[in-house]
Amino acid sequence: YGAFFSARRLVVPIQQLMAGTRAVARGDFDTRLPIPARDEIGFLINSFNDMTQRLARARKQARLSQQQIEDERRKVEVILARLSAGVVSLETDLRIRTANRSAGTILGVDLEAHLGESLVQLAETNPLLSQFLSVSRSYLDRGDYEWREQIVLRDKGGRRVLMCTCTALSGEHEDPEGYIIVFDDITALLQAQRDAAWGEVARRLAHEIKNPLTPIQLSAERLRRRYLGAHYADSDLLDRATHTIIQQVEAMKEMVNAFSDYARAPDMDLSRFDLNRLIGEVAELYRHREQPLSLQLELDSKLPDVEADEGRMRQVFNNLIGNALEAMEHQTDGEISISTRHIFKEGVELVEIKVADNGPGFLDDVVDQAFEPYVTTKVKGTGLGLAIVKKLIEEHGGQISARNSTRGGAEIAILLPVMREAGDVILSATHRRDIRRERA
Repeated sequence: YGAFFSARRLVVPIQQLMAGTRAVARGDFDTRLPIPARDEIGFLINSFNDMTQRLARARKQARLSQQQIEDERRKVEVILARLSAGVVSLETDLRIRTANRSAGTILGVDLEAHLGESLVQLAETNPLLSQFLSVSRSYLDRGDYEWREQIVLRDKGGRRVLMCTCTALSGEHEDPEGYIIVFDDITALLQAQRDAAWGEVARRLAHEIKNPLTPIQLSAERLRRRYLGAHYADSDLLDRATHTIIQQVEAMKEMVNAFSDYARAPDMDLSRFDLNRLIGEVAELYRHREQPLSLQLELDSKLPDVEADEGRMRQVFNNLIGNALEAMEHQTDGEISISTRHIFKEGVELVEIKVADNGPGFLDDVVDQAFEPYVTTKVKGTGLGLAIVKKLIEEHGGQISARNSTRGGAEIAILLPVMREAGDVILSATHRRDIRRERA
């Protein structure tokens, strides 16, 4: 009986230890075994209990660390999703690791839907992405993994300027394990800087030029009154010279007025009015000109009244129709069409206006800068017409674009908010690209 009892004292703890080991193998780290005695078996079981306790603490800590990592990952994803800048991480073979929504919006392709795919293959069917990749590879292929560059992309929507920064993902050795490229569309920022600079130039020139014009003109008129009545040998010369002076002063005054229009502060007299009526009134002024012209109006009968400065909007359409006429002055089949449409964009109620002609259109190297001062292909004029139009539209919270129509000629498109306070929404969205629109 003593031998049986001794054997049982030895076998039962070992069986319990085996069962506990199997429980730990299944992942149950909370298993604890009773310690039968303070002998070698007891020491072994105590060591087992200590091991499971440590494993349980380690698993708990691992779960906490994993949770923290997941929380941080979600935070980073939220931050990246809300960034206006595009962020793309690539493998060394240019497969896409990660990409945020803005990256796809700027480049015109949903990169988040193509994770793990080759950027090279995607670029074959996307012109913007192809241009972006071409510049990026020009650096990476020569081993330049840390770079910052301002690049220009072009598509049917026009010219787009991106500020790009690339950095390498460091590996164990000197060779990178991948790349992160951050890029932002700075087209609007650059345009705003140019507009501000031109506005300052316009203000200064208008001030400096205007001051001496009046005394010059008065002096020329005084000379004519005093000497043209007398029969001097040089009367004809005096007549021509003073007439030229007065004529050129008038031309300078027109230019100064154009400068003033461009540089003046947006102090507007807002009211609600029928935009279709205004367009019709302006168009009627041009229907009976000597220059042959077909002026067609396609006006939305359900167009709501807009809140705007009626005088400035009249100036907008006068400038646009006048520009189109000057572009077609040598044509006998000149045609201008003006259309209006009531639309909604990003929850904002808008009026879409298009003014198109069948003239020569814009030169390819001019269309992207059509609204900048002194960008013109006409012999006559100051080159401020479209610049002033753009400024007036943006003062109303709208946006304007130019392109060459597929049917020939130029087309100006305007988006004008029905209510002025809604304009800030449009301006903030001017350079955000909708992927679905780009694909259309």
